[in-house]
Amino acid sequence: MNDAADGSTVIDERILICDDDVEFAENVCVFLRHKGYQIDHAPNVPTAREKIESEDYDLFLLDLVMPGTSGKVLCREIASRLDAGIIMISSIDDDAERISLLELGADDYIIKPFNDLELLARIRALMRRRQAGQESQKRLTRFGPWELVENERHLKHEDGRVITLTSSEARVMRFFVENSDVLCTREDLLAVARTRQHGGAGDRSVDALIKRLRSKIESDPANPEHIRTVWGQGYIFRPG
Repeated sequence: MNDAADGSTVIDERILICDDDVEFAENVCVFLRHKGYQIDHAPNVPTAREKIESEDYDLFLLDLVMPGTSGKVLCREIASRLDAGIIMISSIDDDAERISLLELGADDYIIKPFNDLELLARIRALMRRRQAGQESQKRLTRFGPWELVENERHLKHEDGRVITLTSSEARVMRFFVENSDVLCTREDLLAVARTRQHGGAGDRSVDALIKRLRSKIESDPANPEHIRTVWGQGYIFRPG
């Protein structure tokens, strides 16, 4: 957690709510922002997919029934490729539907209308469970003066500095460390980062991610010691 400029507490977890009921979604956003959460709204699945490509989310609140692509489809997509919590939202109180969604990868299911405090309690409980699971699986990797704590998405320097990584950055850093001194192609890194881009956009997203990582771990990002470019092919990681 961090303190905002107005003195309120800002919670590190970032949430995306996908719901075509704009008034309902905005009310949820206002409530959760007041509680310190960072939250975005997507009115449909295509917009949610776009936001997922540009942001790392820790939790998704997905409406089950929406025009066009349903929340069930998005739930399946998120569960198959992202490490994030999923709470389904629906006015349908049906045991078979609830079981189906949990089997697809949803972590919880809440029925509309609901009390805002119940939603908050479910979010907090889910994030506690996820944090406990991550703590039990914490993996440490060292290279040069750095220590990568992947499940916490942190890099710790021997001088005491702590650098926060996005989910994509943490996955790519671990891939680099586990494949030190080996050519890593842009296609490899795109798959590891779990972003979905098409054509040249994929190369650009990888290059942007590498630029961010260099700014965080290199003493001179313009002349990197660790993440080195192999022109026309990809990158090689030198642990040092």
